[in-house]
Amino acid sequence: MLAACSSQPKQATQPSITAKDDHILVQIEQLLMEQRYLDAEDALNEIDVYSLSQLEKTNFYWLSAQLAVYLGRGNDAITAMNAVPPGAFAQLDYVDANAPSFLRATALHLQGQFIASARERMFLSGVLTDALYDQNHQAIWNSLLQADESNLSKLASKTSTPLFKGWLDLALIIKRNQIDIDKQLSKLRTWQIQYENHPAAKELPGDLELLEEFVENKAKYIAVMLPLSGKLAATGTALRDGIMAAYFQAKKAGASVPEIRIYDTSKTKDFWSLYKQAILDGNELVIGPLAKHSVTRLQQESRLPVPTLALNYGKRDATENPDQLFQFGLAVEDEAELAALYARQQGHQNAVALVPKGPWGERVFKRFSKTWQAQGGRLIEAQFFSGKGDYNKVISQLFAIDDSERRARNLRRQLGKRVEFQARRREDIDFIFVAALPQQARQIKPTLAFNFAKDIPMIATSQIYSGKPSKVKDRDLNSVVFCDIPWMLENSKLKLQIHKLWPKSKGGLDRLYALGIDAFQLYPRLGQIKVLKNSSIHGQTGQLAMDRHGQIIRSLPFAVFEKGLAKKTQGYVAHAESQQGTAKGF
Repeated sequence: MLAACSSQPKQATQPSITAKDDHILVQIEQLLMEQRYLDAEDALNEIDVYSLSQLEKTNFYWLSAQLAVYLGRGNDAITAMNAVPPGAFAQLDYVDANAPSFLRATALHLQGQFIASARERMFLSGVLTDALYDQNHQAIWNSLLQADESNLSKLASKTSTPLFKGWLDLALIIKRNQIDIDKQLSKLRTWQIQYENHPAAKELPGDLELLEEFVENKAKYIAVMLPLSGKLAATGTALRDGIMAAYFQAKKAGASVPEIRIYDTSKTKDFWSLYKQAILDGNELVIGPLAKHSVTRLQQESRLPVPTLALNYGKRDATENPDQLFQFGLAVEDEAELAALYARQQGHQNAVALVPKGPWGERVFKRFSKTWQAQGGRLIEAQFFSGKGDYNKVISQLFAIDDSERRARNLRRQLGKRVEFQARRREDIDFIFVAALPQQARQIKPTLAFNFAKDIPMIATSQIYSGKPSKVKDRDLNSVVFCDIPWMLENSKLKLQIHKLWPKSKGGLDRLYALGIDAFQLYPRLGQIKVLKNSSIHGQTGQLAMDRHGQIIRSLPFAVFEKGLAKKTQGYVAHAESQQGTAKGF
């Protein structure tokens, strides 16, 4: 859909740009065409919009809105589009008549206004044909799948518009029956009869036309291979219980469920032999293992005998993985990447990082640093804390407070008398990236204020949130932004039911239960998301897709602490690989 929105340069341009150039807006168009977004942003920032003619202002805001969408900044795009009167963009002869609506729909999606984005696209669907129609059709579906189920339900009960209600009902069928693929298919067939003239009935979106194939080919015998004793017992047990919770929920709903056989991997040092035994036992699919070294062992094979969904990642940088090996986990490094992408979307340029000492912190920092700098961001400083009362020291070093105090001491010595002095932090920092546990973060945030950094935005990984809402304990975290899985930020019916039936699923093990639930949801669809490049599944641990190496990648929503409570702020942020082409699909 880029063709519907892109602007064609009116003349050849030079690569260098100055604010005094009479044709700077034309050159910015060219920069956008060349995907030189940071250069385009710098050029736009140099323009004095008040010196432009009315038509030039319209062009300026159109380019600004395009750039904001390319950079994932939905708020900025809407602001730019609202800066001109309705219909003003029609004055630009190189802008397609439908382009502003496409752009607004994409911006609304980036804001997390998924239903509004889908509705904007529905208005367009009647005037589109061929590839544009197909892409818009799929984009409607993608937005609705990310919408909150309760909002979909409320609107579906109120609206009488057949087109809108049909889309809403279809999304609710899929979202309400995530772990019951048989029921999804049955409900889908009923919906197709009820809405036989609906555009989505004539051309099922996403992978819905493959549901029947998934039902017919899903495994009837599954081996769950997890450690149920020893050091990893708590983790393995939580994952097993999450899988079984989803299993019993599906069975209770009348779904055809596989026979599940449990294998305790902690009882053997030879995982490969146990794995082969599970295959000889007749299992058609394996969920597990959990231990990283066991996943690495599987990576040594050229092909596995059955589809295997490992609940961890082996060597992430492996360029080749065996056929039928799929890797799925809650790696915090992936969240560090999303934090960097989110920060760049917000327009931040200069970052500092604060992470724990040790291998875990080093992995997180390495991924954040790599992603941040690849996006054109500048990493000014990084500090590693031990968590043993050294927060003030490392934060002081992070913000160069010590340098300020050192200059003051030198000045006193030179003057030979006392001088009035107030310590200052460096002023070139846009935000701080933090990876920390809740009890650590509750000390870090006040320490930032003590070091004159109260106003610095703080972006964190999910470890900052305990999962237990507490206005008292988390009040010091107000304004902190973090990414987390939908399970932790939304009170779905499934979550409430599982918390009631499995009280242990609350709190520290919550995320592991969600991972187990998604593993059960994924098993019949592994072939789907491997073959269909744009396919994804709305899971409890995020929007799930697969990279070219068989690794599940998760897009996550972001949240912010307000009055001590975590509140979801916007839509999903995707990893760099899955972002390619996404912003341009307006």
